[in-house]
Amino acid sequence: MKKAILALLLGLAMAGGANAATCTIDQVPGATLLLPYFEVDIANPAGVDTLFTVNNASATAVLAHVIVWSDMSQEALDFNIYLTGYDMQTVSMGLIIRDGILPVTASAGQDPDDEISPQGLLSDDSDYGSCDGYFPYDEPALDPDFLAHLQSFLTGGPSSIYDGRCGGWDYGDGIARGYVTLDTVDSCTLLRPCDAGWLDVVSYQNVLWGNWYMVEGDQNFAQGDAMVALEAFNPQSTAAPNPFVNGTFWGRCSITGVYGDWREPLPSIFASVYYDNAAFTGGTDLLVWRDSKVGSTDGFDCDDGPSWYPLEQNAVFVFDEQENPEEGGCTISPCPEEDIYFPIEAQRVPVSRFGATPESGWTLMNLNIAGEYHQAWVVSVFKAEGRYSAGIAAAQPVPSCQPIFNTRSN
Repeated sequence: MKKAILALLLGLAMAGGANAATCTIDQVPGATLLLPYFEVDIANPAGVDTLFTVNNASATAVLAHVIVWSDMSQEALDFNIYLTGYDMQTVSMGLIIRDGILPVTASAGQDPDDEISPQGLLSDDSDYGSCDGYFPYDEPALDPDFLAHLQSFLTGGPSSIYDGRCGGWDYGDGIARGYVTLDTVDSCTLLRPCDAGWLDVVSYQNVLWGNWYMVEGDQNFAQGDAMVALEAFNPQSTAAPNPFVNGTFWGRCSITGVYGDWREPLPSIFASVYYDNAAFTGGTDLLVWRDSKVGSTDGFDCDDGPSWYPLEQNAVFVFDEQENPEEGGCTISPCPEEDIYFPIEAQRVPVSRFGATPESGWTLMNLNIAGEYHQAWVVSVFKAEGRYSAGIAAAQPVPSCQPIFNTRSN
């Protein structure tokens, strides 16, 4: 174990100088936003809900294509949001999943009286003719049959639209779980990143930013963090080579290992402080998003699960506050099921699951699999029972542009 820790820490030290903005997920606007995890209590409006904001950092109007994915990375719903210059839209996952209400926006062509998405004094309000027939969305926009599909699909049940196939992990608690992606696009679309034609509509505008908030009303908790913003490099504006060697997690759509979305990849190694003591009596949870590197299908057989399940990890180490290490989980694949801590694409995992004995310390997580680069994101949620909570993104010790292609696994 000591040799494994030494090798990993040596790698971190060698990477320590690469701290420029490129290949570091920092707080700047991007062309892709990721909400790494959400929860919605379908039956109880006072239960857990997740909200996020999407903001336009530019004076120029922009379109964002939104996809709601299950926690096992199956597409459940997609729609479009129009933002005037410097605009901001707040999205409630509860309104969408419980009530079928989508954000109501419209470009100048669908909103001639400027009542839906009003133009500000300093902002642009453009006419996207491609959005005719899309905007504005009705309230509710989702009919009862589709809403039934959405709720079942995101709680681990079968879909009435996808011929009875399932989409998520079945916890049996009525909580909808998953993650959300937003990409800047040039036109209203229902294409997915793995669909033919996606690269013809996706754009390279680094203008999107925002925040997310998970509100647990009946537990007297709320926490939040910044949306994960991925910068794009526009191949049409310069002859310089693509600095993002691996590309984003949309590289899962390519069977050749090279995918032309020209966006920043996520890292795969994380470090995070944890507490399970008097300061935070509710302990520390990790909200973990992972890339299976397999393109989305329209659900999977409910008895078998997706082909990539489960997602293992290279290593998890726990250190106490005196730097003493404890190894968690296995480091040789295949791992026994009890040592696989983050088996699906989006999940909440308590640090106590690692079996660590220190009440406080930090964790070092290598979420690659068998030496192969797998992008991920980790947020730590700290709780003091019924009093307060906080959400903080984990540190990224290693730059995200590792010299390994983001190849697809079948």
